[in-house]
This record gives sequence, C-alpha cells and structure tokens, in this order.
Amino acid sequence: MQLNMSPGTWQLASLLMLALVLLMAVVSDIRERRIPNQLVLLALGAGVFFNLTGPQSAAPGAGMFTTMPGALGASGALLGALAGLALFMPLYLVRATGAGDVKLMAGIGSFTGAGAAVNIALFILLAGGVLSLARMVWAGNSRRVMANVAMALGQMRPGSAGTFDIAAHSADRMPYGVAMAAGVLAYGVWIFSGRQPIVMF
Repeated sequence: MQLNMSPGTWQLASLLMLALVLLMAVVSDIRERRIPNQLVLLALGAGVFFNLTGPQSAAPGAGMFTTMPGALGASGALLGALAGLALFMPLYLVRATGAGDVKLMAGIGSFTGAGAAVNIALFILLAGGVLSLARMVWAGNSRRVMANVAMALGQMRPGSAGTFDIAAHSADRMPYGVAMAAGVLAYGVWIFSGRQPIVMF
C-alpha cells in the first residue's frame, strides 16, 4: 500500500518523524541516561512504514536524505536497520556506548537506508567527539580524561597485562543520544546544502 503523497511531502513527513524520535531520545537520555525500547520500536516501525508506503523512486541512492527523495521499500529499510546495528555494535562491545544507542542507530537506519546510515554514523562519531571535548573542558576534568586515554593506549603495547574498562574508568559519561541527534542534523545540513555523501555506494 502506498500513501498518496508527492516525494517532497513524503520526505518532509519522514524528516519530521525522525526529528521527533531523536528529540524524544535526547530528552530521555538526558533525564534518565537511557533510551527506552518502546522508543526504539517506534523508530524501527516508523522507518519501515515510511519506506514501505512512500512514493518509490527509480533514482539510484534514493531515500530521505537526497535531493531526489523516494522510499526504499521494506527491504531497504531493513537493510538500513541492520547496517545501523552493525556500525554501532563494536562500540557497545567495548562499552563505549549503551545498548539503547545501538538500537537507536538501527532505528535511524530504518529511516535512511544502509548507504546514508554509514555516512550518518561518521557524522555522529564526529559530533560525539566534539561534544565530548566541549564537555571535558566545561567540566574541568581534562587531566583525568588524558590519564584514561594513556591507560587505554598503554594496554595496547605488546606484553601489556592491562585491562582498561571504558565504563569503569569514564571521567564523565555523556548522554550519547545528544551526539546522535547532532550527527543526524549535521548530515542533513551537509546534504541539503548541496554536498555529496562522504562514502558513496
């Protein structure tokens, strides 16, 4: 079933829905330091719904983050969700992010498709780094953060018996939902100002 709407209207509706999901994730992450599963399910369901019912595009690289918007279909949404999950799973395994962040990235991927999910992940990581540096300077714990970095790098030396744990030694845990929303916003600005994706598929 396809909704009777133009590609531009579909794109705007998709972008607004994704923005709403990200806003709710930011509020929840700041208040409770978690992203609830209900919100992740909403993101996944909405992403699949918009890509299943929206106007299809014959243009290569269609999706919501393009000047030639078009729905990706159920398979495109599911591939995007899997790509988002795969991209952030390593960060969860080293305890750099929480499980909610990984699942939210899958939800973002269900909206955008796999190609855009890869590019958005790069922008999210960049936004996370910038926000972490700003937070570190604001909180005045630069010395402790640098000591943690030295410990983490030290255990990579051959023969090192160190077991640095990011979660246990974190100087200040930033709600990563903020970085995710900032990264998606930055990628949107990048694309809609006429630039090409960094990684092309």
